[in-house]
Amino acid sequence: MSPPTEFARVPRLTSRGSRVSLGVALWLLGTLPFLTRLYTGWTSWDVGHYLACTRAFLAGQGIYTAVPFEYPPYALAWFAGPASAARDVEAFRHALGLLIWVLDAAIKAVVLWLGLDGRGRPNVWPFIAYTLTTTALGHILLQRFDVIPAALSVFALVAFARGWAATSGVIAGIAIGTKAYPALLVPVLIASTWRRDRSRAVRFVAGAALALSPLLATSFWGPWWRFASAHTGRGLEAESLWASVVWLLHYAGLPARWEIVTAWVEVTGPTVSVLLTPVRLLWMAATAAAVVLSSRLAMADHVFDTEATPLDRHRGRLGTLAALVLVPIATFVVLSPVLSPQFHLWLAPLAGLALLGRHDPMSVSGAIATRRALWCIVLSGLLVPAFFPSRTFDTGLDLGRTFVLVIRNGLLAYGVACLWRAVTRPRPRRS
Repeated sequence: MSPPTEFARVPRLTSRGSRVSLGVALWLLGTLPFLTRLYTGWTSWDVGHYLACTRAFLAGQGIYTAVPFEYPPYALAWFAGPASAARDVEAFRHALGLLIWVLDAAIKAVVLWLGLDGRGRPNVWPFIAYTLTTTALGHILLQRFDVIPAALSVFALVAFARGWAATSGVIAGIAIGTKAYPALLVPVLIASTWRRDRSRAVRFVAGAALALSPLLATSFWGPWWRFASAHTGRGLEAESLWASVVWLLHYAGLPARWEIVTAWVEVTGPTVSVLLTPVRLLWMAATAAAVVLSSRLAMADHVFDTEATPLDRHRGRLGTLAALVLVPIATFVVLSPVLSPQFHLWLAPLAGLALLGRHDPMSVSGAIATRRALWCIVLSGLLVPAFFPSRTFDTGLDLGRTFVLVIRNGLLAYGVACLWRAVTRPRPRRS
């Protein structure tokens, strides 16, 4: 007699109505409390900056020239509606926050739907993982626009996994035009289908090209590519892996300073000056290597084989795809000279999707190393409120909060190492 599955051990969830009821209850619990944050707490500098740049854009001023803007042009399109309806910064914060709340709620609805779709064993861990992270980051969730490209990345992955390649490409193109990092998922998605169905890869590329084509037109009124220059000249942001270690060692006598630079905080000093160039080279090389490793594994014929049970096949393949995409994005985030707290919002949805394949230990997403990585990513996000925001953040973290920051970064670094182990170890073929 075969051992009971998790699905069989939860008889009350066998009916569709029970699953719908559970899904609605969890979704309400995980989304409605965030609405209270629209009207509480401080308004960040970033919100005012978004509004000022968007108003300059709508007024026809020289965006990217006379008015510096640190993000790709599609971000302005997302801001335009809330900015047009807002009388002041507070009204803009509320309007933009409501838009972000809707997209965050959509992510939670998607991961719940995938986990409780009635065709396989119930799996609420993706929802739990993502909701825990967003709860911990609630103080910045609705005042940064990182949820927008994160949601688009999730929608692109789900559409691609369901065979809607052109639609997925369009969504991915919009995500890239909003914040550039989703470009890292493109090579993995193309590689995953290149040998199996090349026409699907072509449709994906065509959709992405269509979505990005307006960038060519916008280049005539503004050199939008200059957004990258705002980032290339940055030093070691205080929250980064590298800066956190330097700041910890400064309590042992290493010379270092905690300084506000424009709108962010950096650790500076002679040690940082020596480290900065090697850190940038390592970051770029590791990210490129992660893209190659994930893409190469995605091309393997057997990597998307999952449990023989048809009920879990779709979710297992989507989980594997999310895990493969997470490798370069997590490498890019964790080894970067800049590791802002909102970057957790890039990782959390992908970690949630990857947990869809947790039941199959022979898959990439179900491997022990991958599962360790995913929970390290979730746990690291829960530590953020301990050091940001805090009363000592602008002047220099005290020793206790510095320890927490270093632990957060250590968890992320260990998570990346586990992801690399999962994609580099030999994968057994199924009989």
